[in-house]
Amino acid sequence: MEPRVLTISFLATLALILSPVSSSTTVTQQNTYSTFVKTSCSSATYPSACRKSLLPYAATIQTNPLKLATVALSTTLNTANATLSTITKLSKTKQITNWEAAVLKDCIGDIKDSMDEVKSSMNEINGISTSANKRFAISNAQTWTSAAITDEDSCLDGFSDGQINPSVKKKIRNSILNLARVSSNALYLINHLSV
Repeated sequence: MEPRVLTISFLATLALILSPVSSSTTVTQQNTYSTFVKTSCSSATYPSACRKSLLPYAATIQTNPLKLATVALSTTLNTANATLSTITKLSKTKQITNWEAAVLKDCIGDIKDSMDEVKSSMNEINGISTSANKRFAISNAQTWTSAAITDEDSCLDGFSDGQINPSVKKKIRNSILNLARVSSNALYLINHLSV
């Protein structure tokens, strides 16, 4: 009986000794992944927005530039969806004028187009590993992401007219600017992919 107790005691002690090693390894890996994201974002168009949108996914991204670009596009798509929701809600309020409703309708179309273009960019990035021409796939992703940014800018252009209620204009502007920042950062990260 005594050897069995000694074995159990030994195993429990061993488990306690090894647990901090496993935890510190995990912490070290997480720090490495976070550092990779921070370094990659440091020269992005909007570094703080880049870090804010991508650091929560550091463990998924690890130190993989393709995963970084994919996650950046995914967060862009999520932000575009939130922007679309905001604009759609505003378009359904009774307090807006016919002019504002028309501008919002155009903006909804622009954001939907932007979302389609981001999806196309994601498809290009996701297909790079099996692509015969990786440089061409990256070029296509750059083109799709640039087109998405253009559509986002088109939405903002519709609000430059003074006939828009300032509170409606502010809500849309803030939402679109946030989207444009994450889109620009995604494009920056795609531009810096090497194959």
